[in-house]
Amino acid sequence: MTRISINEELLIARAAGSLSAPMRMLVDTHAAMNIQIAEAVRTAEASAAALLKEEPPAEMAENALDIALAAIEAIETGAGEAAGLKPVAARAAVKAVDAAFAELMDLPEPVRERALEAGAGWRFAAPGVRRIELISEGDAKAELLRIEPGHGSPSHTHEGNEFTLVLAGAFSDGIGRYAKGDLCAVDGDTTHRPIAEPGETCFALAVTDGSLKFTGPLGAVQRLFGG
Repeated sequence: MTRISINEELLIARAAGSLSAPMRMLVDTHAAMNIQIAEAVRTAEASAAALLKEEPPAEMAENALDIALAAIEAIETGAGEAAGLKPVAARAAVKAVDAAFAELMDLPEPVRERALEAGAGWRFAAPGVRRIELISEGDAKAELLRIEPGHGSPSHTHEGNEFTLVLAGAFSDGIGRYAKGDLCAVDGDTTHRPIAEPGETCFALAVTDGSLKFTGPLGAVQRLFGG
């Protein structure tokens, strides 16, 4: 496991639009927490814009305007339908998730926005651990994790890569310690067991491009069922 910062390769990929949506969320969230990362993102965007000006303009389809207007109309129609909840039902829905929303408000953008859009719908991941799936694209997935002190994930490795950005609190995994603002990277060569430290609840943004592979007895069960 490595404590890292957003590197130039990721910044260039983001500016070029070739970064997956989950990885873009990772970069943008880290930038929201770190002024140096934010400045590096702006520099990469400026460089990409300068290069783009040198490219010949692409031809647009004759019906491009019609397509754009139809997309806007679809979005506005959907928003209108969502806003058409009856007052009683709307108040009940707000009350049911009020507490969950409150603890999300201190988290950085764009995680906070996406989690609120998901209705603060926490799901069980492990004892003391809840998750909200924020966005997925192909094999890449971004999740918000809520880890109670003393709890965490069973020992595991990965089929692909995992980036974890600590948004609040801290966790240790027997290899390193990660506090608010720390970003760590894991690949298939690393086995670890992240556990939230005592005190503050740990919130983390986890971006993966492959499944977890559990070790020990839980791994045997996973393999038994074809995981």
